[in-house]
Amino acid sequence: MPSHFYHRKLPHFQPAEATFFVTFRLAGSIPVEVIRRLRENYDLVQKGILEQKDLTEKERRELVYAEQKRLFAATDDFLDMNLNEPYWLKEKAVAEIVANEMKMHDEQWYTLWSYCIMPNHVHVLLTLLEKAPVLTKVMQNIKGYSAQKSNRILGFSGQFWERESYDHVVRKDGEFERIVHYILQNPVKAKFVKDWADWPFTYLHPDLAIV
Repeated sequence: MPSHFYHRKLPHFQPAEATFFVTFRLAGSIPVEVIRRLRENYDLVQKGILEQKDLTEKERRELVYAEQKRLFAATDDFLDMNLNEPYWLKEKAVAEIVANEMKMHDEQWYTLWSYCIMPNHVHVLLTLLEKAPVLTKVMQNIKGYSAQKSNRILGFSGQFWERESYDHVVRKDGEFERIVHYILQNPVKAKFVKDWADWPFTYLHPDLAIV
């Protein structure tokens, strides 16, 4: 599978057969003004990077990547510290729909390593397989079908998911383990449970072990 670039609001690189940490959230779960502030800061920093004349293309890409990672982290931190409505994912039937959609293409399009379904957002760690669609198509599939089914249960007809997902390429030694730990500890950090295994909407691949 070749590497892909895509552009929506955040242009970035999608390496072939990469491991991705993805966060997707319910529509309206982050106030518009917060998103605007984060994006304005990101755009300003990225503009400065692109205008630097003494950088190689590789250096420029690395700096942009670092800024995208910071934006991802800032968005993620806001979600974890501010569990804003709506809370549709607290509904067991809705959470099960989302979980089943993520499991649907496990070992067909990707290896599903871990996920956690929180009340208004989802964290997932996966590795794309050789014949998988690009990540954007994978996420469109998961979000599209889960939105249709969830809206049917909720009797809702509006936008279910925020259109854009936030993804981060996992590529440094030790980062994979840190992200798995972060995902599993999300409900513990939010004080929903004392042990991650007690949260019903958390998954860990059977080949992984928590020491």
